[in-house]
Amino acid sequence: MTNLTNQTFLSEMETDIIGEVMNISMGAAATAMSTILDKKVSITTPRVETTKIENYSYSHLEPVLGVLIKYIEGIGGFNMLLLRVEDFKRILSHLLSMDYSEMEEFDEIGMSAICEIMNQMMGSAASALASFLGVKVNISPPEVIDTVDSSKVREQFTDEGGYIVSIRFDINIDGLVSSEFVSIMELHLAKEISAMSLGENQVIHEQEPIVKGEGYMVNDPIPTAPEPAPKQQVQAVPFTYPELTPDSPPEPKQSEGNLDLIMSVPVQITVELGKTKRKIKDIAEFAPGNIVELDRQAGDQVDIVANGRLIARGDVVVVDDNYSVRITEIMKGMDNFTDPK
Repeated sequence: MTNLTNQTFLSEMETDIIGEVMNISMGAAATAMSTILDKKVSITTPRVETTKIENYSYSHLEPVLGVLIKYIEGIGGFNMLLLRVEDFKRILSHLLSMDYSEMEEFDEIGMSAICEIMNQMMGSAASALASFLGVKVNISPPEVIDTVDSSKVREQFTDEGGYIVSIRFDINIDGLVSSEFVSIMELHLAKEISAMSLGENQVIHEQEPIVKGEGYMVNDPIPTAPEPAPKQQVQAVPFTYPELTPDSPPEPKQSEGNLDLIMSVPVQITVELGKTKRKIKDIAEFAPGNIVELDRQAGDQVDIVANGRLIARGDVVVVDDNYSVRITEIMKGMDNFTDPK
C-alpha cells in the first residue's frame, strides 16, 4: 500500500469532522428540498473517503449531472454534486406536473428549475456550514455541468497530487426517489474546513496526544470535581397574605418602566391581501396581463401583520386617495396589550 503523506489524505480525525460537517449541511439541504417538493426527504449519514482523481469512478451512477458549487467567502474552493439523470427527471416531473416517461432531455425551463432547486439546497447547506464554523460563508450560483464523460469531472480538480475527497449519501424522497448521490470536494478545502472546525490555533499532528472526553488530554491529570458545599437547613415559613384596606394604594409595577421603552419601538406593519402557490413552471410563464388568483374572495377581510405576526384583520378603505384599513377584529392575545399611559 502506498504510504501517503499528510498532505495527500485526511487523518481519521479530519475524516470524522468532514463527515459531521457534511451531515449537518446536507440535513439543511434536505429540509430545503422537502419544502420545495412538499415531500419528506431524508439523506443518510455520509461515507467519506480520500482517493486519487484519476482512479475515481462513479459508473454505478451514470448517466449523471454534475452541479458545481464555488465558495467565494469564508472558505475557498469548490465541490461538485453528482446525481443520477433519472433522479433529476423524477424530481422535475413532480415539480413541473409532467409525466416522467415524457421527459427525454432537459429543456431551458428544466435546467433553470434544477439550478433553482440546487441554489435553495446549497444555500441552506452553506448557512448551516457558516453556523458550524462561526464564519460568514457565501457561494456562487450553482453551475450544472454535463458529466456523462468522467473526464469532465477530472478537469475540475487540480489539487496537489490529484487527490479528492468523496462523500457518498443515500437519498430518499417519499414515493419519488430512492437512490444515491456523491459530493466531491477538493482536498485542500476539506483540510481547511477541518482546521477551522478545530480552531484557528490548533494544528493537527499524528503524534499529538489523543483528545478524550470533554477536551482533556490523555497525558494530563483529569481534574477532580470540587467538594460539594454543605447543605444548609431549609426552614419552611408559612405565607401570610397582607391585610388590604380600601385606602391602600396599589404598588407600582416595576415592568411599566420597561414597557414604556418598548412602546416607543417602531414596528413594520404590512397588510396582506391574500396568498397563493404556483409551480415554478407557471411562474416562468408569467407575463404582463396575467391574472394571479388569490385565496381570498372579494369583500373578505385582509390580514394586518406586524413583524411577521398576525395581529388584526380589517376592511380596505380609501382615505384621501390612499389605501387604508379599517380594523374590525383584534387577534386573541393582542387586546390586552395596551399603552400603560
